Amino acid sequence: MRIAIIGGGISGLVAAYRLRQRLGAEADLVVLEQSARVGGVLHTGELAGEPVDLGAEAFVGRRPEVLELMTELGIDDQLVRPAGKRPLVWAQGTAHPLPGRTLMGIPSDAESLRGLVDDATLAQVAAEPQRALDWTPGADIDVHSLVADRFGRQVVERSVDPLLGGVYAGTSASIGVRAALPTLAAALDRGARSLTEAVREAL
Repeated sequence: MRIAIIGGGISGLVAAYRLRQRLGAEADLVVLEQSARVGGVLHTGELAGEPVDLGAEAFVGRRPEVLELMTELGIDDQLVRPAGKRPLVWAQGTAHPLPGRTLMGIPSDAESLRGLVDDATLAQVAAEPQRALDWTPGADIDVHSLVADRFGRQVVERSVDPLLGGVYAGTSASIGVRAALPTLAAALDRGARSLTEAVREAL
């Protein structure tokens, strides 16, 4: 049996690993990767002469899959836990503390974004609970479409994407709400009347 795995990023490599486990040594597994190395967006680069993880350099502790895989592969001793330092985001020519009281950058109130976004965006976030929310239980859309519609593009670009990029190595336009934020999707499915209410419930 010969199986081709298209792409040598983390998903392709894990797919090949799982297939090898299930099919045994007799299966002929071929990983096809167009670039010069495997790992996809995940790799170790260099900054000021020191190694630094690039791509998704973090994962969300609430989701156990990555930690379970690291343990299974015997590399969980390489896990570095956060040092408790507050991350910064560069916007409008200056560094801002990443907003608190957010769910992967999606705010639970307007005040957490003060200084990071303009006044019009703050007003949009504050008024969001008064706007009717159209959500079908079981549905899914990309995070960008949901947050930009409800809170505005600045919230996506300056709060959500910096966090999602660090965890999922992608932008909010490339990942669905259910994959990135299952607790938020569950709150929406249960009938939250606004995105603000759903974020607060998920938190």
